[in-house]
Amino acid sequence: MKLLCAEYNSSEEMALSVVGYNALLRNINDFYFPAFTQEVSCVPQLVLKACKLGKGFTGRFASRYYNEIGVGIRFYADTLEQTLKTRGLPCGVASSFDESAALSVMESYTGGNADYYLKVNRNIVFEGNACDLPVNMEQFVSQASGYYMIKIGDFFYCGNPFRYKGLKIGDRLQMGLNGKCLLDFYVR
Repeated sequence: MKLLCAEYNSSEEMALSVVGYNALLRNINDFYFPAFTQEVSCVPQLVLKACKLGKGFTGRFASRYYNEIGVGIRFYADTLEQTLKTRGLPCGVASSFDESAALSVMESYTGGNADYYLKVNRNIVFEGNACDLPVNMEQFVSQASGYYMIKIGDFFYCGNPFRYKGLKIGDRLQMGLNGKCLLDFYVR
């Protein structure tokens, strides 16, 4: 199983990164602030789960390859990321460390409405809809299949240009989909 993650720049161009299974933070466990960074940020995301094996399919057929949706939060070790960028080194480790990708329970999905939100300390800091993504879900899944064999159980983290900076120990994070809270945990 792998996590296929959309990453956006300030111009809303997308790149794809692959993150290992070790990055999953499940069961609404708390997120522990890593010792190797002084600053952490997060990106709220829609997450799709692959239900079919495939490679190299077009966007027209992409919806056949996932049948569940949930929400997730990807965490970024900002201090480490900046240090690596300054040195001209790849900075993937700053967002693929153990338990850096929170994942909610998944729900059946056949298309349609996908409104989601992120709350920090009970204050809404982000609200969005699948339609607002710079690259729609079908295009993203299709692009990922051009590079990687999609396997049953893979997760597609759809990305988001919004990034919440300045997480602190004690912050409470809540994330929901279509009005239903699916993630609720603390930064420890």
